[in-house]
Amino acid sequence: MFVFNQMGPIDEAALDRLSLVTQITKHIRVRATGSVADDATELSGFTPSFLWLLRDFYLDLVEDGRKVSPREYLETALSPAAGSGPGVQAKNQIRGSIKSLFPDRDCFTLVRPMHDERALNHLDELDPQQLRPEFQEGVQKLTRLLLSRGQPKRIGIVPVTGVMLAGLAEAYVLAINQGAVPTIATAWQVRYMIEC
Repeated sequence: MFVFNQMGPIDEAALDRLSLVTQITKHIRVRATGSVADDATELSGFTPSFLWLLRDFYLDLVEDGRKVSPREYLETALSPAAGSGPGVQAKNQIRGSIKSLFPDRDCFTLVRPMHDERALNHLDELDPQQLRPEFQEGVQKLTRLLLSRGQPKRIGIVPVTGVMLAGLAEAYVLAINQGAVPTIATAWQVRYMIEC
């Protein structure tokens, strides 16, 4: 699971920061034959589930007078922006890339741990019971969510060990440093053959 951790609500700046992650679609091939993925759809089979964690969240999740879930809030934030200029097109391309690259996505909000600004500077020294009950409850829910949805990394049905993951990273870095486009299937096959 990829947890994108940020403070506050989803805004254009947050989408721009996340767009750096989606840029990998321009530099990776799934197979040795074929072209570099035109969009993130083909790579989505290799990406983890995605959780956008919004800390110190202060907005009421209400849309058109009805309460919405954090997931609905995320989907609304990823909806195409209205308009047709180059800036709007770039923003919508980022939104589309995020949606394509991470088809299994969710959002989770946590309120600020305390109201007292001075105490926030010494949060690590405080007794957890001094934290807001809503925050404590949120952390418990987040922990359960992460433990229930976290899965070992797999390629196909084969679990990726630490040694395999290090080998894949090494193969990708080597390919990039040589000016080549990393190929997931080729790197995986080599690592799998070495491990087995």
